Amino acid sequence: MYRNILICLVVALFAIVAVSASSATVGGKKTLVLINNQNIKQTHSKFFKYLDGKGYQLEYKRVDDETIKLQKYGDFNYDNLIILTNSNSDELSLTGGDLVEFVDSGRNVFIATTNQVSESIRDVASECGIEIQDDNTIVYDHFNFDKSESTHNLIVADQFIKDSPIILQGADKNPVLFKGIGHQLRDNPLNFAVLSTAYTAYSGKLNGQSTKLQGKIGLVSSLQARNNARFTYSGSLDLLSNKFYEAKINSDSPSGNQQFVENLISWTFQDRGILRTSNRVITKGNETNPFQYTIKDVITYSIKVEEFVNGQWVPYVDTLEFQLIMLDPYIRTFIKGDKDGVYTLTTKLPDHFGVYTFEASVHRPGYGNLVDFTRHGIAPLRHNAYERFVPAAYPYYAAAFSMIGGVFVLSIVFLFHQDPKRIL
Repeated sequence: MYRNILICLVVALFAIVAVSASSATVGGKKTLVLINNQNIKQTHSKFFKYLDGKGYQLEYKRVDDETIKLQKYGDFNYDNLIILTNSNSDELSLTGGDLVEFVDSGRNVFIATTNQVSESIRDVASECGIEIQDDNTIVYDHFNFDKSESTHNLIVADQFIKDSPIILQGADKNPVLFKGIGHQLRDNPLNFAVLSTAYTAYSGKLNGQSTKLQGKIGLVSSLQARNNARFTYSGSLDLLSNKFYEAKINSDSPSGNQQFVENLISWTFQDRGILRTSNRVITKGNETNPFQYTIKDVITYSIKVEEFVNGQWVPYVDTLEFQLIMLDPYIRTFIKGDKDGVYTLTTKLPDHFGVYTFEASVHRPGYGNLVDFTRHGIAPLRHNAYERFVPAAYPYYAAAFSMIGGVFVLSIVFLFHQDPKRIL
């Protein structure tokens, strides 16, 4: 008997360890950097210096290194992955399936390329809703370009994402320089065009022939997955280079590349915008988290929401969507949080019994997907809990009693009334 108990405890311990090992750590610092040219360390030294200063543990390897293992025995070795390539001649040793599995585990990927993109990168980008243009194409704009190059492919881009300030967090004030390949986003609510061109841009071959894409073209785009993993793709490796960091747009104003890239990479690596819930409490009268609810009960629902910002959990103060669902939502409303991130709602339960889902959620671009739910049964009223008299039925009560009264009066008249005798 004791042996069986010991075996069960060991199995449970291994299961707990396996789950904890396979789950992603919010704000994890262990980062694998894949490059195909050692010169990238020098030409992009400011980018790597920023990551070092933020405490990221960078491990450099070549993209074609066959010894790269993202996971071992189901345990992922890294929290984040950076891929920087300026050529597709060195094929990535990781397959598109490896990268997709890395994202599916809740971890983060940042990729920057030139206009030559390997098949593995195209595969994972396509899985994330990003369709990269053909090799050797480049984005042109004859209206928004830097005058230092006459080919008009050094673009001055200022079309930043507008509906999610959490991603750039103020890094959308100054235009950035971009030179590289464009892409298109599929219609997916999880994708964001972080940086795009004006409608005057187009994508074509370097020799000016074979225009591939016109109009608003994606330059830098991201994916916020439902498991909170984040994927960002930039079609320009120069975007995060020292040269573009220090450049002046049209020899006048400084470029916003450095602040743009630093804020974008910190968001991609989950330094902010991840949400969690705690202290969910449902009260009914003087009862806290009661075992059973009854239709038409007045309850108070309360939950605390926190946001991960720079390594700390702080109150998330905004709005929260609350739904009470049994197949279809019976109650759907928004709750405003207080300064401590506590959201409270007092409501009456529906007049239909069944099993309901109490769901609180936040779905905002740039924020982690947050869904907190619990299920409870709502019972009908007991036989002695119904109202004795329903006000809506008063006309029927009056009709019934008037009928009884009429029969009573008619009975009296019938019994005691006597017709006068007729005299013949």
